[in-house]
Amino acid sequence: MLDQVTPSSGSELLSPDPLASAIAQTRDSVRIWWQRSDGENSWLLTVPDVGPACEVLLADNLFHDLNEDELQGLVSWIRSQQSEDGTWSQADGIPDLSLTTMAWWALAQSGASLDSEPMDKARRAVLEMGGAQRSNFVVRLWLAMAGLIPWAWLPAVPSELWLVPPSVPFSISRLSTWARGMITPYHVLASTPAHLQLCDASSLLLRSRSGELITPRLTKAGVAGDLLQVFDRSTKLLRRLPRGPIHRAGQKQAISWIRSSQQKHGGWFSVRPTLMCLLALRASGATSDDIQVMRGLAYLRKSRGYVEVAEGRVLAQALSTRPLALAARLAYAAGRSETNWLVCSELASQGPWQQRADTRAGGWPLEIGGDQHLDLVSTCFALDILENSPDQGSEAAAAWSCRRRAGEVIMAMQERDGSFARFERGESQVMLAKLPWLDANQLALVEHEHEYRVTLTAMALRVIAGLGWSIEDDRIARGIAWIDRQFRLHERSWSVTTLAEVSRCLARQCSPEHPTRKSAEQRLRARQREDGSFGQIVDTARALYAMLDLHTSVNKPGAIDQQGGCVQCFRAANHLARSIRLISVLEPSQVIMPGLGLSPWLNDPSANVREAHLALLRYRECGGQLGARARAQTKN
Repeated sequence: MLDQVTPSSGSELLSPDPLASAIAQTRDSVRIWWQRSDGENSWLLTVPDVGPACEVLLADNLFHDLNEDELQGLVSWIRSQQSEDGTWSQADGIPDLSLTTMAWWALAQSGASLDSEPMDKARRAVLEMGGAQRSNFVVRLWLAMAGLIPWAWLPAVPSELWLVPPSVPFSISRLSTWARGMITPYHVLASTPAHLQLCDASSLLLRSRSGELITPRLTKAGVAGDLLQVFDRSTKLLRRLPRGPIHRAGQKQAISWIRSSQQKHGGWFSVRPTLMCLLALRASGATSDDIQVMRGLAYLRKSRGYVEVAEGRVLAQALSTRPLALAARLAYAAGRSETNWLVCSELASQGPWQQRADTRAGGWPLEIGGDQHLDLVSTCFALDILENSPDQGSEAAAAWSCRRRAGEVIMAMQERDGSFARFERGESQVMLAKLPWLDANQLALVEHEHEYRVTLTAMALRVIAGLGWSIEDDRIARGIAWIDRQFRLHERSWSVTTLAEVSRCLARQCSPEHPTRKSAEQRLRARQREDGSFGQIVDTARALYAMLDLHTSVNKPGAIDQQGGCVQCFRAANHLARSIRLISVLEPSQVIMPGLGLSPWLNDPSANVREAHLALLRYRECGGQLGARARAQTKN
């Protein structure tokens, strides 16, 4: 399949122009990554930790849906990610108790020898980190379903919350989309209570000298945490009493929500909520031939893909099917016309995100085939592509209509403080996240709230400028003022990606004399190193794009390489061209991006060549050159 790429012409590759050669090489690499992700046996565009794969292996003891190749592929993926010390880490490289617990258990469930050195190292690492009972919410849920810990070690959720109207802050409908997809099936599983026949993992639980299990704390230390702990215990005591019609009505409503929230691609919000909803459906009486169960399992199957590791190609479980934002951007970098595909992928039906966003349907979902949940990141990436698509042809009118609707959707997602929400308006003020539960941030999906909200807000304000929304509008001015405040408070801790996105936003929305624009540009330029880079290849590419936007906003687009042009742009582009020549076409990048909830970080394997290609194209479009002539022109 990888041999289907038509290589660039020899004249391009052997051209004395190093910029043309670098663009030709990155284009070939991007096309290979596109074919990898778009084929029948697709590769993952975003690679998570091993958590989703472990849960699928455990759940297969109930669903019996994995064939032998899939089972061995997932097992190989889990084995390949174990560190020398026996632990498993998140995608950012930090050893994780919950992942180590789940990986050991999934391998044991798949037949691994418990006496082997890797398994023994993992077991001892879990105990040294505090035992499996100190793992996150989802791991404790699996332990409870297996009968290894009491259900009282999980937080209590009253059934009555499903009967509370949306206007009440504690209503389930006020939770984020991720939280609803996790809390609702959990409540059904805990109320049943569900039980799965899984292999014994009690050796991972820490015990006292008397042999008793050590009880974990569910809430954070402090007065608020103590009060919540008392409330939690009281709710669990009430569960022992005979339950009345209100409880049954709440249970019925929770199951009804699960039934009605399945999307047309077969899943729920993403992979983990889908798996939890499938377990809840089975626990509530659904059989294996239930159409919704079968569609959900098919969705999980579509969410698997191949990953390159040292041992070769293995199968991994992603957090979703192909993410629309990266698939569209990769296709665009590969030179494919995706206008019609993006128009067809637009959200056309009403969704729960519109309860607090006063707008008609529009924008784009998190993953291809989604029809209920808006993703502002996908919407911004799609608008970027459509803005640069041809203005003529039969698709132009439809693309323009999509852009206008998306612009209204973006503005409807603005929060009161001027920032923007990603999935639902008000998600940063979710009551669940304010409770002192130890797992509150992961379940409410606010793990990346601060810096990621800055990047998202800057991206939204930048793309909306292409539709004519300027700082003269009070809502745009409010968003710029929010970025100004965040810049004054936190800019020294921001990454190059955040600084670059803020700079691009201010270049489009503010005059060159705007104080924050000038300060952001200075901070970004000060990050450049002696070799011309800004750190990783992807950081250098994003910084180059930002500097080009800043430069061309006050100069003619073709003046980047004229006398007095931007020498920092030349140095960054030159570093990219040199670096790309040293990278293997198939070498996956180790670029970290925000994930979802219990997998807070993802790896983006095509990021380096994709972003380098787009940045070099932009540099050439602005009149940039490389080589001796370019050095002479930028020397002044």
